[in-house]
Amino acid sequence: MSALTRLITTTAEARPDAVAVDNPGVASWTWARLDAETHGVAAALLDTGFAEGPLLLAVAPGTGWVTALLGAWRAGAVAVPFDAGHPPARLARLAAGCRARAVITPDGTSPHWAPALPAVAAGARSCGDLPRVPDEATACLFHTSGSTGTPKPVVLSHRALAERAREMPTAAGLTQSDRIAQLTSPAFDAVLWEVLCALATGATLVTAPAAARTPGPALVRFLAEQRITALTCTPSQLAATPAPASALPDLRLVVLGGEALHVRPLGAWFAPGLRIANAYGPTEAGIEAFLAPDIDPHADPVPIGRPLPGVVPIVLDPEGQPVPDGEAGELHLAGTGLADGYLHRPEESAAAFLTVTDPATGRAVRAYRTGDRVRRLADGQYTFLGRTDHQLNLRGVRFEPGEIEARALDHPEVLAACAVLDPDRQQIALHAETATGLAPAALRCHLAEHLPPAAVPARITCRPRLPRTASGKIDRRTLATEPPESDSPPGTAHAVLPEPLATWWHDATGTPAPDSGDFYAAGGDSLGALALLARLNEHYDTDLTIAQFAADPTATNLLRTIRRSR
Repeated sequence: MSALTRLITTTAEARPDAVAVDNPGVASWTWARLDAETHGVAAALLDTGFAEGPLLLAVAPGTGWVTALLGAWRAGAVAVPFDAGHPPARLARLAAGCRARAVITPDGTSPHWAPALPAVAAGARSCGDLPRVPDEATACLFHTSGSTGTPKPVVLSHRALAERAREMPTAAGLTQSDRIAQLTSPAFDAVLWEVLCALATGATLVTAPAAARTPGPALVRFLAEQRITALTCTPSQLAATPAPASALPDLRLVVLGGEALHVRPLGAWFAPGLRIANAYGPTEAGIEAFLAPDIDPHADPVPIGRPLPGVVPIVLDPEGQPVPDGEAGELHLAGTGLADGYLHRPEESAAAFLTVTDPATGRAVRAYRTGDRVRRLADGQYTFLGRTDHQLNLRGVRFEPGEIEARALDHPEVLAACAVLDPDRQQIALHAETATGLAPAALRCHLAEHLPPAAVPARITCRPRLPRTASGKIDRRTLATEPPESDSPPGTAHAVLPEPLATWWHDATGTPAPDSGDFYAAGGDSLGALALLARLNEHYDTDLTIAQFAADPTATNLLRTIRRSR
């Protein structure tokens, strides 16, 4: 068996009666049972002939999802985690792009967005010995946003994940006594931080219910009631969680990652007994490559820390030459944990994974070109300085403008499109060229049907002509500094929100309730929308989804939702 799958049996032998996965109110499985169940899922995959090739995991987070993931690994299948809440059109493209052979579902029924894809029931079967899975075998595919408009499947091997499983828990100081929150969407590689840290230490993985997966009262209750000791999330998720660290006495470690960290918004989270760590690592480098294990609340900028054991950082100038310590350059990552490339994307793989010279040894090494500018400090830590390209990074999610623009161009009335990051509001802004007077709200509805909620632009401008450079290309530099027009049509009546909804609106947008009838025009973003809806649905017993709100992100829609619930 591979070093990765051996972790399952080794941990089960060492701690058979300890709780491995706790799904509160549903199920609680020991390591011995998890070992048996994952063995059975692997047997089911072998019996049905789908133990090779990409296998989509269409199972809700919980004991069943963890079992499906580990069972796929033990069978030698390639696990493809994804977020079932993403638009069906995007999920269908994902399945086609990775050439999935089958999908694992709770009951063996094919999902509606891929009705022709064979389905395997998540239930376990009995069998004898499982096949030997080599370390070189592919364990997972995680999709990142693609510059051509199609998500890119990143190939992570058993060896790469086993390396990270050995390194991450030690660097973070995790032990078998920890209760690690499973909060991350399966679509993002940080979910493997949660799973692998529990797997490598014998700690308990505690899966959060759907309501607790976004900032809000339900998340705070989950952390408190389940005595969570460690979790990972983005800085903006932590900042939007309405509770100081003093309300969570069991919590001792928060690992932040996915976006640049600024300490000021975290406020009361800096408290005695709670370590806040800063992690850095693109999916192509295997989840996590750097860690600053205990950040200073007064640091500016906050370092991304030092490389994990086995990670070789190489900082190069535009000509590919190493830069001295203290000078800025583009970060290339070599060493352990690197992805094998992008599935079925040889040209993009060749452009991202290069052969460079390691200045420390003079040897040629394979390295991932991150596109991130960094600086190595005198104490050996690194700081993040920004991007070398147009890639957008918002709320812990990487977006290629090309994917957003491609979906906008799918609309028959859009002639050209340009997605940029508004640095002041930390929002994605889309500028669309259309000759028909297309309304921004109509374009947002179209995008909400094809993009993950976090990728739907907060600000949309439609105009007859976009600015061009002398060569005829869209002038991104000009658009990046140009404030988009409000999405709200002239003369739109602004609703008056009752308390506490008015306060929640202000918390999410930073403006009075409402300064504009449109949530995004008022300063809101995707994370703020999720937090607002979590509070709304709990307080008023409503069920407004992020997709429904994206289609009509107005205070009037919120009021209609409340009235319908009464």
